[in-house]
Amino acid sequence: MFVQVVRGFVADPSATFARLDDWLEHLAPGAEGWLGTTAGVTADRELVSFVRFASAADARRSSDRVEQGLWWAGSVLLFTGEIDFDNYDDVELLGDGGADGAGSVEVLLGRTRQGRSVDDLGARLTALTADPAAPTIGGLLGRHDDGRFTHAVWFCRPASDPGRPVLDPQPLVDSRVLSPELRVLRLESLWLGSPEGVGRSG
Repeated sequence: MFVQVVRGFVADPSATFARLDDWLEHLAPGAEGWLGTTAGVTADRELVSFVRFASAADARRSSDRVEQGLWWAGSVLLFTGEIDFDNYDDVELLGDGGADGAGSVEVLLGRTRQGRSVDDLGARLTALTADPAAPTIGGLLGRHDDGRFTHAVWFCRPASDPGRPVLDPQPLVDSRVLSPELRVLRLESLWLGSPEGVGRSG
């Protein structure tokens, strides 16, 4: 699996999700190898989008389409600043992976300690959310050779639930597995798209 993570602040989350609806209706049918997209916005309007493809080659073919370029030229206007693209060829699915039935998603951006190889990082991150009171659907972990990673967890409970889960990586910082320079992004609202939903938007 190949995953592209797109991050940036947006002026209007509703307009951003409407733009994704447009992609689902008009461009998704021609995106070979596309497995699904999960996008969400934090309370301060930072968008995080996980675009999943079967392979990097499939993602490149989709990106190279003329219609994709035109769509993106209009979409970039929704952002208020710089846009970060992070591509992962090394992707580990955790549990059942992501799902369209998620109520909320939490994202951890971090790095393992310099010079430390953590082969079981996925299992360690999964253990952070092994709380029966906050059941997860699954997640994914994208890693780079330099230790940087993006970890996403799909929770059953919606963000509006007062008992919603909180991803706390501090135990892995304390045990010197992770560098303390990390971010936790809690997506307050979600957009979820999959090939099964193509042609059914609106």
